[in-house]
Amino acid sequence: MNYNFLILAVIVCFSCIHIIEVLSFMARIAGVKENKKSLAYSLQNAIFMLTRFFMMALLPVLGLLIDKGINKSSYLFMVFFALLGASFFSLLVYLARMKVIQAFSKIINNIAKGKNIFKEIILFPFYFLERSKDIKIKKQVVAVNKSIFFSSSLVFCIYSLSVFMVFFIALFFPDYRTMISQLSGVTNAFATVLLTFIIEPKISRSIDLNEDSEQSENMLLSLILGRIFGVGVISQVVILGVVFCV
Repeated sequence: MNYNFLILAVIVCFSCIHIIEVLSFMARIAGVKENKKSLAYSLQNAIFMLTRFFMMALLPVLGLLIDKGINKSSYLFMVFFALLGASFFSLLVYLARMKVIQAFSKIINNIAKGKNIFKEIILFPFYFLERSKDIKIKKQVVAVNKSIFFSSSLVFCIYSLSVFMVFFIALFFPDYRTMISQLSGVTNAFATVLLTFIIEPKISRSIDLNEDSEQSENMLLSLILGRIFGVGVISQVVILGVVFCV
């Protein structure tokens, strides 16, 4: 059976999930710059919710691939390129962060004036492409917070691999594939707990207690860089290790 379309769908959905999540953190940085922290946090959560559409598509497609009996080599090939796509496009968002933050700054100010948050999110591509004379974002060198960077790398390595590896195990035990696939929520939740109870409080405390917005921005950018490293490097090393072991 030709799995090319399903494999492409997995790669696209997984990449879109990571792009949206990185964008959500950029929105929070814009809120720090505009001194509208609570509004930015609401915007971050609203953007993050868009990932659910792609996750709802990703899981059934993975399940279908397992049900159809995709061979293990093809599955690992798919995971490798899904991780590569996610890290590559996340890096592009990071490199374009000045325009991304500028666009979100405009969105935050528009929401503060009473405009609809959903409509403003939809208009993000137009704000990103237009030239704005009203808002100037000063470029700065990122001082990487090593603690946040390495914690983020570990968390997002687990986060990115958890669903894929659970479905991969199901390939070895096809009679129990339904039960095993349900464990993806458990492994994914473990990474979410680490992010929520370890990394997020550090960043939120910095944002709330520090008047220096540059330090808070550096922490958020360190998280994003750690995420890119965890997904694009550490996760790939794990996949290569699995390839040699299988």
